[in-house]
Amino acid sequence: MPSPEFEALITAIRASPRPEPAAGSAGVRQARESMDLALGSIPLADGVLTGETDAGGCPAVWVRPQGGAMDRVLLYLHGGGYRAGSAGAFSGFASHFASVMGMPALLPDYRLAPEHPFPSAVEDAVQAYKWLLAEGYSPGRVVLLGDTAGGGLVVATMLAARDLGLPQPAAGACLSPLFDLTASGESYDKFAEDDPIYSRAQALAAATDYLGEASPREPLASPLFADLSGLAPLMVHAADREVLVDDARTLVAGVLAAGGRANLEVWPDLMHFWHVFVPDIPESTAAVLGVAEFLLTYIGA
Repeated sequence: MPSPEFEALITAIRASPRPEPAAGSAGVRQARESMDLALGSIPLADGVLTGETDAGGCPAVWVRPQGGAMDRVLLYLHGGGYRAGSAGAFSGFASHFASVMGMPALLPDYRLAPEHPFPSAVEDAVQAYKWLLAEGYSPGRVVLLGDTAGGGLVVATMLAARDLGLPQPAAGACLSPLFDLTASGESYDKFAEDDPIYSRAQALAAATDYLGEASPREPLASPLFADLSGLAPLMVHAADREVLVDDARTLVAGVLAAGGRANLEVWPDLMHFWHVFVPDIPESTAAVLGVAEFLLTYIGA
């Protein structure tokens, strides 16, 4: 059964009107304003400091817990449908992973659509990864993490790194990820009334702005259509009644079929990207701790 804290939260969310998603300038402006307001209100975890940097040409934010290890790093790729979100707005959320894991997190401010359509986000994420390697981080001490569209970007970054002949990071994790810009999963219809946070209309509006002239089946835009062999171990989280749960299931099945390692955790009675309510909601805290434990397993001592 969900916690009383979660029950109160979901009741409040369902009582609030859901904005109608739209592609184009009006939809982008609305998405950016609402995401910056929501994510930007999350305070930093205790003992965490932030600072701006240039990750090989891509602006980025360091999120560093005081006393944390300096020989390992979390590369965090924020969500927002590739057209909203920022490193600054997501710093508070990412700080909880940095704090729990005892290591710094780097958040690239990758370029956003429609001003910078696909593959700009992938190029910037790969550039940030290459910069970390050039800075002396061993690939075995780098882990990737992303939420929603950032979860798709985690897998796209691994695919692009593989195709460029770069070493894979130690592991990656994806939170309620968007892996398919065709939005063809049956769960979009099945859970349309259950998911108060995300919808097919939102996915397609984001895809319209992000893809430009590219096909929604382009592997680095929709990893569901990629050759998924040769990737680092993955953990994928989804809620059992969110519209993106089929994306999660299909991607993990594809990785396993390609001979890779992937863990799928489908959490009952929750909602899209419930992790974001850490530390106020017990289910969010538990999910963050589980992801942290998975990633730390692959970094080594």
